[in-house]
Amino acid sequence: MLIIIKPSTNKNHKKVCDWLLHECNQRQISTEIIYTTGNFHPDCKKITQRAEYYQRAVVVGGDGTLNLAVNALVGLSCSLALLPLGTGNDFSRGFGCSDKEWRTAVFSQGDVKIDVGQINDRYFVNIAGVGFDAHVVKALQTKPARSSLGYSLAGFKYLLGYKGTHITSDFSGREYAYKNLITVFANHRYFGGGLAIAPKARLNSGYLECYAMPARGLLGNLYSFMRLLLRNHHTMAGLEYQRVTVATINTPNLPIEADGELIGVTPASIQVHPRALRFCVPTCTSIQLEIKKVCS
Repeated sequence: MLIIIKPSTNKNHKKVCDWLLHECNQRQISTEIIYTTGNFHPDCKKITQRAEYYQRAVVVGGDGTLNLAVNALVGLSCSLALLPLGTGNDFSRGFGCSDKEWRTAVFSQGDVKIDVGQINDRYFVNIAGVGFDAHVVKALQTKPARSSLGYSLAGFKYLLGYKGTHITSDFSGREYAYKNLITVFANHRYFGGGLAIAPKARLNSGYLECYAMPARGLLGNLYSFMRLLLRNHHTMAGLEYQRVTVATINTPNLPIEADGELIGVTPASIQVHPRALRFCVPTCTSIQLEIKKVCS
């Protein structure tokens, strides 16, 4: 088993790592540990090279470490399991499972194939976006790690000064021009430390859920943010919602975030790769049943 760990001094982090190594030893499973360095491309290359020798890789970390592993494993036969230990854990949040259920999934006999998104040369498994979300990720890069609540509160703070940017986009062949607050492409449901931006997203749909939310000034942006918090933004006037397989953002030099990581700038080409990743889904979730229907 290939174990991918983001180093941490957190006591719970050490406890989980110790548990995983103990379980592997008890089950007589050989292990190799890769500690991430924060240098994406060298880490990604190393994981890809070592994954050829293993049937399963396990991420011990959050959405950023998961994104690294996804980029390393897309298209390989090595399946991916997750022990969520990040700040936001937005991808794992979409399953609604307990820590115990994630631990059980690490040693499950089966896995399912899920969709993976791509924005320029970077894959993502959760959500990629251009606009306010990327602005917050960029602003928080040098800040200490926050809780999910802290991330949402920081987002609210930065929202007060965010004016939006005029952009041009193409969603499945239709052109749009608008002043952008958030434009996201969702493979799963949550982002930003627990905001349910894409409640209809499914990991096996073959589509990305696209939400383009226009900027409307301070009061209008606050209103949009509150609708998002209350999970009733779907009926908001001016919101452009589509299910897409391909899209483009044409406006240059806007920051892009993917799975909570700042990964580059626009222009951007977006697409979905159906069933491109083998993932160990906990049995606690109905999502697994949805995926099994497709994979059977």
